[in-house]
Amino acid sequence: MRLVENIPLDTMVIAKLIEDKNDLFLVWPKAEFPFNHLQWQEVLDPQKGNIPFLVYEGNELIGHAAIRKMSNEDAYSLEYLYIVPGMRSKGTGERMIKLLEQYAEEKLNAKELYLVVRTYNPRAIRCYTKCGFKEYSREDTLIKMSKVLRDGGDEK
Repeated sequence: MRLVENIPLDTMVIAKLIEDKNDLFLVWPKAEFPFNHLQWQEVLDPQKGNIPFLVYEGNELIGHAAIRKMSNEDAYSLEYLYIVPGMRSKGTGERMIKLLEQYAEEKLNAKELYLVVRTYNPRAIRCYTKCGFKEYSREDTLIKMSKVLRDGGDEK
């Protein structure tokens, strides 16, 4: 598995990847259907510090993810995570998260990662929990999770 930065941003490839309305809703509940390219360009804009990725298994495109810089120093958010249906429940999500963590630590010097997930996405919750993310806040269906990659005293 490998991550490829989707820069310059190509939203056409994301639209073809996430064609199912329910999948689009799980990735981003506020996403418009059919796929709204302008909406995605706005939230994934690399000029705003976002790093969108395409996820490949060999030469096959199997997913999407993004890393966004947060206001806290050394903190980043994992967003818009998606894996094609045929690759789910096979450890693919865990491997993708591991690659995103590695990228964030090595290239961005991240010390902490955050993400949000909805209560109606139990597979994603299980995946994130297996990867070491811990819930720190819940409001209605929104669960906020975080993971410390390394503390301030553990500089590389």
